[in-house]
Amino acid sequence: MTDFEEMKWYKLLFDYGLPGRDEDFDPEDADANLIPELVEKVALPILHHEILHCWDMFSTKRTENAVFATNLVVTYVPVSSKALQELLSVVCSRLTQAITDLSVPVWSSVVTRIVPGAAQLAAYRFGTSVRLLRNICLWKDVLSLPVLEKLALEELLKGKLLPHMESIMSNVHDAITRMERIVASMSGVWYGPEVTVNHSKKLQPLVDCVDKLGRKLEKRQASGVSEEETVGLVRRLKTMLVELNAHDRAKSLLRTFHLKEAI
Repeated sequence: MTDFEEMKWYKLLFDYGLPGRDEDFDPEDADANLIPELVEKVALPILHHEILHCWDMFSTKRTENAVFATNLVVTYVPVSSKALQELLSVVCSRLTQAITDLSVPVWSSVVTRIVPGAAQLAAYRFGTSVRLLRNICLWKDVLSLPVLEKLALEELLKGKLLPHMESIMSNVHDAITRMERIVASMSGVWYGPEVTVNHSKKLQPLVDCVDKLGRKLEKRQASGVSEEETVGLVRRLKTMLVELNAHDRAKSLLRTFHLKEAI
């Protein structure tokens, strides 16, 4: 990924039209705004075409490139630009369509155990959805937080991923591993050291799902499953709850299993 400043055309045009040493700068001079004009009239339409027709939303590398290019354009083009607004609208519409087209199975454990290939297909679709969630989060510095919340939390997480998680609760090991993948994909947007706003209310459905896994573990332990195995899984759930800023839930989970650990 290359910045405009490293390109030959930028270097050639950077000083174009600038006044001489003894001349005053004229803000009305069209040449003084040449590079931003070129970015808006030439680079932005090219990027619009690439995002509309070529961008693979499920590819992390291509999404990183798309985000980098969009951030680069935003540096030169005013937010009021109609062309820029149209570009951001295309980004949102393509992500929305990708979520709509996703089908994440909510099959019971009986189906995935008996039907050949069902478990593999469900795992593949889940992985695709988590990758899309992570890629949506890459737009955090471009799209507004309400837009990200609608795409990632409402449409993808609540609409596709959590129903799938509910369907696999009986396999607690697999469910916890998949939950960790979901939580990890949201780092830097809704939780993490660089996030200063508490998003716990928005994340409540996810926290509730983690909490439900804790109750599953409680029932397993009561049925005679080894304490050592259960404790390891409980600690993984506790870590996720802490990351999601659900400290009270994490403390309650530790008390349930009589674990004295720092949060």
